[in-house]
Amino acid sequence: MKTKSVALVLTLALALTFGFVATPVRAQDETLEIGAIAWEESLAIADLIQHVVRTELDYNVEVTNPNAGVAYEAVSNGDLDLFLESWQPMTQANYLEKYNVVEFTNFGPMYEEAKLTWAVPAYVPEDKLSSVEDLAKEEVKEKLDGEITGIDPGAGIMNISDEMMDEYEALSDYELLEGSGAAMQASLKDAVMNDEWIVVTGWQPHSMYGRFDLRNLEEPKNMLGAEERIHMLGRTNFVADFPSKVSQFLSRLYLPISMVNNLTSMYGDMGEGTGAAWAEEHPEIVDYWVNGVDALE
Repeated sequence: MKTKSVALVLTLALALTFGFVATPVRAQDETLEIGAIAWEESLAIADLIQHVVRTELDYNVEVTNPNAGVAYEAVSNGDLDLFLESWQPMTQANYLEKYNVVEFTNFGPMYEEAKLTWAVPAYVPEDKLSSVEDLAKEEVKEKLDGEITGIDPGAGIMNISDEMMDEYEALSDYELLEGSGAAMQASLKDAVMNDEWIVVTGWQPHSMYGRFDLRNLEEPKNMLGAEERIHMLGRTNFVADFPSKVSQFLSRLYLPISMVNNLTSMYGDMGEGTGAAWAEEHPEIVDYWVNGVDALE
């Protein structure tokens, strides 16, 4: 299993050693408030973190589901303790610039190799539709009813997709539909069941790639970007307000992309309780996250 930078863990450890542990500044109900966007991979990881913090660290957890913009503002204001889905460096660049993220507590990436996508069912002929530029074809436009099926407004993929609608002449007659991740998947499922054409905004990891045979469209202008890192961000005084064991656990938490896909697929099938099931299957990983190098002895 890949581990995070030793420097990151040592930095947090030093901060926790010199004066932060004895008397937390925030002594309210001692609850870790987590913001997880209502996307399956985010909800799955939140369920896992919630399970470990409650059962291994004996700390209360509350999970809410703000959109990205609300989450950044809440962390910036100190109204939210932790945000799980900070896509860096490109997807959420507008939020990284808008808020003084360098003052946030950055626990580093939870996983890497993530990517934004526009996807179609694999049965859509590749010689007809393989690239965003092919959307200009009249026969393709007719098959798609001039629609691109998106998710919730404010999401990074939607912000970039909005820009693509203006940038690509091939998209001049198309409408980008807003909705939610669940609504997008429902539309995709309906299209697949009826052998219909559809283009959906997506990303990897995502359970839809396990449920359906999909193909990503080429995007010549590279507006969707390359692979990204998904960070956990805490409010500025997170380390001062929470026990060292919580911050150290979060600093160690890292998953290879293959495990994120597995966890996300499990969540798609099970919903709540996925974290407990996954932790039971991978006790050695959870032990390392909680106990650090002591778990390796």
